[in-house]
Amino acid sequence: MNAAEYRAAAERILAKDRYSYQAITPYDFRKAEILAQLAVSAATSETAEARTSQPTNA
Repeated sequence: MNAAEYRAAAERILAKDRYSYQAITPYDFRKAEILAQLAVSAATSETAEARTSQPTNA
């Protein structure tokens, strides 16, 4: 999965609880938190990969 997919998955978990007008469960909050952390990690990796794959003009 890429960063956008992880973020979307975390947002779906949180939105599901908002739309049902129920409090988010600790288990769902933890899943969303983990997915958000994975999104940050994936975004960092994608940025680093993009920087190293571009040829330098020096």
